[in-house]
Amino acid sequence: MNDLKEFNQLTEELNRIAIHLPCEECTVNAADFGVRPGEEWDNAKAFGEALAYCRKVGAARLTVPKGVYYFKSCEGDAHISLDDMEDFTLDGNGSEFIFESLYSYISIRRSRRILVENLILDWNWEKAPLASVGVVTKVAEDGSYLECSFPEYESVSADMKFSIVGPFDAARYTPGCPGGIEFRPYRNDHVKKSGDEVSDEKMQQLVRELSNVFLPEQEKAGENVLRFYTVDANFTKAHFKRGDCFRFRHYEYSILTVPIEDSRDVTLDHVTIYGSPGNGFVGNGDIHGLHFKSCRVTVRPGTIRSISTVTDCLHVCNSQGNFIIEDCEFGYAGDDCINIHDNSSMGIVPMGPHTLLALRVTKEAVLFEAGYPVELRNPDLSPTGFSSVVQEVSYRPEERSCVLTFEDPLPEKLSPDTVLWNKRFQTHNYIIRNCRFVNNRARGVLLQGSNGLVENNIFENIQGAAIQIETGCESRWSEGHGVKNLILRGNIIRHCDLNAWQMAELYMGVYLPDGRTETPVFENILIENNSFIDCPRLAMYLSSCRNVIVRNNAIINAGKLPLDAHNYGSSTLEGPIYGEEYHGIIQFEKASDCTEEGNRIISTLL
Repeated sequence: MNDLKEFNQLTEELNRIAIHLPCEECTVNAADFGVRPGEEWDNAKAFGEALAYCRKVGAARLTVPKGVYYFKSCEGDAHISLDDMEDFTLDGNGSEFIFESLYSYISIRRSRRILVENLILDWNWEKAPLASVGVVTKVAEDGSYLECSFPEYESVSADMKFSIVGPFDAARYTPGCPGGIEFRPYRNDHVKKSGDEVSDEKMQQLVRELSNVFLPEQEKAGENVLRFYTVDANFTKAHFKRGDCFRFRHYEYSILTVPIEDSRDVTLDHVTIYGSPGNGFVGNGDIHGLHFKSCRVTVRPGTIRSISTVTDCLHVCNSQGNFIIEDCEFGYAGDDCINIHDNSSMGIVPMGPHTLLALRVTKEAVLFEAGYPVELRNPDLSPTGFSSVVQEVSYRPEERSCVLTFEDPLPEKLSPDTVLWNKRFQTHNYIIRNCRFVNNRARGVLLQGSNGLVENNIFENIQGAAIQIETGCESRWSEGHGVKNLILRGNIIRHCDLNAWQMAELYMGVYLPDGRTETPVFENILIENNSFIDCPRLAMYLSSCRNVIVRNNAIINAGKLPLDAHNYGSSTLEGPIYGEEYHGIIQFEKASDCTEEGNRIISTLL
């Protein structure tokens, strides 16, 4: 039996996390300022006036009579701004707010002790659908085109726009299905290039997503049928067939639905998002203390919608940590249910004894500022031994780069693929418990922060891994500073990794241009008393780690698909990442001081 003292201590420390609620005195009624329910009204101005009055008199609570309220215009960067407020509650009393312009729904910036409760947020789907489900009805014999019908519409526009197309289970009407392919119809425009062709090519190898599948021309082939002309006729004939079902997303990163920035002690209680053309709840910057209680991100009941938020349900990065996420339900999103991480960058050009040019850097992603500590890591994420405070910062947005001058002299002979970690931020100390993650594209939870407790959750029907623990750098993004001190306990994981994104329902690994690393960037992790049911391939893949304890888990019906089949990536068309091989049901790779004990593995399949 292993000594679990440190994990017991971590549990006790995390359970002491407290997010403080506002102090309440004066209450204001939004109806007194002209806020009205009904589709014919635009409530943006009236809500702005009500909140301005709350600021003026120091009101502690704004209540909204229960109703359905529409927001059509936006004068700032958010329809409802709770920025620069303190000790304030917005109580929706179960109201619904419907939005139709590409601005944040509610913003919370530079605020303290904020509570938003009893509120439903939604997109005006009737004005602009967020996604459409299409079924392949015909593939040309020569592979030059394919046709899709869109059953939810009587008629479709010939110039319907979409950004990404993903597999959809036609029978279950949910994202992801075994063998389904995902692709960007046109070329990927999210890649960050450095200008160095060799370096850019190395970084691009990790993207491994299908793109440039359709030609930029399409036409109607029936009232609700579109014909898409294809780039590669042989690919089309090999990988599309009549009856294939896809979700066509019309938006991707258009807005941050509820941005929470530079704030402390923010609570969202019974807040639901039924639809948004971007990320849902988003934390960024100097935030400390977030509590999501009984919140939901899902499709609206009684509709034929196929998507909730078109990207993540909940995304927190570059923060000061201390989060509690409990009794929530997230699903049907266009990306991960939860993503927790700090950002990094890969690639440098030395410019002097104290100065370097950091490549693939945007200010909004990495947030380098004077006075911030930065650690340099080798390309395999092993320590260089250098950490110093930044003295000067100069961004070059047109080049997606940044000049950094440090207090201390830089080491000699730094690799051009050096990785920079901004240590000003610590997205650590979090609890995720008693939540449901269901019917979702991408991952259930993407954990890239330390000191976490993930317990008593249900993961079901997830296109990618249910739980993914990761750190890495590639040409679109660089996330994570490694993970230490994490407990995964009492979770039920059923029918996930539908498209074999990472080969396992619980995946731990890096993505780096030069391959997996021997450096244990994942350390002190306890995986116990979880159930893994109906695993297409591995139950767990655990790599680049040290002191990982896997104990007393139940694994039922794993390894249903061949481990040497095409597997990596959202397309499911490519070979394994790094050309590696997979074995067994629980696989350790580049691991040390790890333990597997007391796990039961059974199959009820003949």
